[in-house]
Amino acid sequence: MKRISFLFGMIIAFSVLFAEELSIISWNVESTGSDEHVVAKRIADFQGYDIWGLSEVEGKNAAQLFEKAAEKGEEHEFDSVLGSTGDDQRLLIVYNKNRFKMLESFELHEVNINGRVRSPLVAKLHDRITDETFLFMVNHLYRTKWYYRHKQAKLLNNWASRQKVPVIAVGDYNFDWDVKRGEKKHDRGFDYLTKDGVFNWVRPNELVKTQSHHFFNSVLDFIFTTIKPEKYHCEIIVESGDFPDNEQTSDHRPIAARITISDAFRKASSASLEQVKKHGDLKLVEK
Repeated sequence: MKRISFLFGMIIAFSVLFAEELSIISWNVESTGSDEHVVAKRIADFQGYDIWGLSEVEGKNAAQLFEKAAEKGEEHEFDSVLGSTGDDQRLLIVYNKNRFKMLESFELHEVNINGRVRSPLVAKLHDRITDETFLFMVNHLYRTKWYYRHKQAKLLNNWASRQKVPVIAVGDYNFDWDVKRGEKKHDRGFDYLTKDGVFNWVRPNELVKTQSHHFFNSVLDFIFTTIKPEKYHCEIIVESGDFPDNEQTSDHRPIAARITISDAFRKASSASLEQVKKHGDLKLVEK
């Protein structure tokens, strides 16, 4: 009997430890320059990730394909929300709907300067296991027009500074953080986004280029949080033969992170916990 009780206790302990972790993948899938079925297979090969932030998704069919791919091999059902902007290069959030309840989703159209790129896509998620509430955002900022990209970074910094719950922001930011000399060689948009410690970079353990173009040796894709994580593991996923890319594969590499929920994260997320429990006033968009 003692052995059974011990094993049961261990199972509960491991379950709690797992629940304390947010597992995230950010990826620019380049749908219009890759084979979506090849991309979907690679998504399906990842296991144990609860939230995906994808950019350059071609449309509803691709979004559904990627949602099913994220669910494949998992014990949970997944759901998704697709951005409305960007034509055939849209933003997508895919999430474990058994663990997370989508309380609200919206887009920040004011950050889509001149309406020429993509409005940041935001999901307010409630973790059924830990009772935490947070905002998960996916971005894809301007590439060629640096002055618009810098303005977008400033707008995101200002918006995040006014949020009452933690924000996790992923995506293709085009900040060109040089792999070898990034502290001195990077786009100023990075500084505008992280000004005053509003956003913190969940920095990969090892930096490698995240985009295939031969001219750049830099990180374009990032994961940021408004609550600095005390413990995490982040990795830029390198697959043999992924660069240079071809018409089958994406020209970007995925970034995977497992972030341990900190006391500061819990404290911030509790700000709206009572509102979540009374969710009659909130717009529920889950299927």
